[in-house]
Amino acid sequence: MRAKVLILVAALVLGVVAAVSAARYIDGARERVEAQDQPVDILVAQQDIPAGLSGEELIAQELVAVETVPRRWVSDGAVSSTALLEGKILTVSLTRGEQVTQGRFSLPSAAGLSFAVPEDFVAVSLPNTAERGVAGLIRPGDTVIVYATFEPEGGLAEAVTKLVLRKARVLAVGMTTTALSSTADDEGATESRVGALGGGEPAEGAATAVPSTITLALSPEDAEKLVFAQEQGRIWLALLGSGTIEVPATPGQRFPGIVE
Repeated sequence: MRAKVLILVAALVLGVVAAVSAARYIDGARERVEAQDQPVDILVAQQDIPAGLSGEELIAQELVAVETVPRRWVSDGAVSSTALLEGKILTVSLTRGEQVTQGRFSLPSAAGLSFAVPEDFVAVSLPNTAERGVAGLIRPGDTVIVYATFEPEGGLAEAVTKLVLRKARVLAVGMTTTALSSTADDEGATESRVGALGGGEPAEGAATAVPSTITLALSPEDAEKLVFAQEQGRIWLALLGSGTIEVPATPGQRFPGIVE
């Protein structure tokens, strides 16, 4: 009789344990399902985006935007903040509606300059000096105007200074492709870069030589203009403000009109 009672008690205990375990499993499964359905904010491509654009360009042109999707649909490495794209280059194209993932981006130094050149553009370098290159203050990512002065055999009477390129994006200054890095330029001078918030003083003892070249992203036609102006005249660069949208056409300047 006692044996039957013990068996019954054991059965009841095992039944309770099984019921509790099943309840816990069901609760855990429910929590996992609910967690997978939780909304998550991620960046999504708003149109087809070619490789080579910088994170800053994607942000400025609103090519990516934050969208909310269930966690279960979030891709590995999905990016939730535009801050994670700053200072990086898109090395693999994105299609419209695709989630933005970290694996599609690389630092410019690792990606190579070719990834920073927009589609259908070319990279062209020109000599740089402090006098003609805004005192060496131009940085990668800036936009510049290119002026050229031509002085034919007639001398000053036939000389003209003309705006050659209204807007050209700077890809590199010396060997530096990002405004937030410090590298040695092609003459061995160390360039100290200023941080995004205006901090960062030049390192003590650092050379202050201006990088000898500036590289621009240009259409093939504008590249021809720049090469011709460089070969046949003298070039000056002017730095555009960050808020400048359009640069008006100008008639050019000649002597003696410039002093009238």
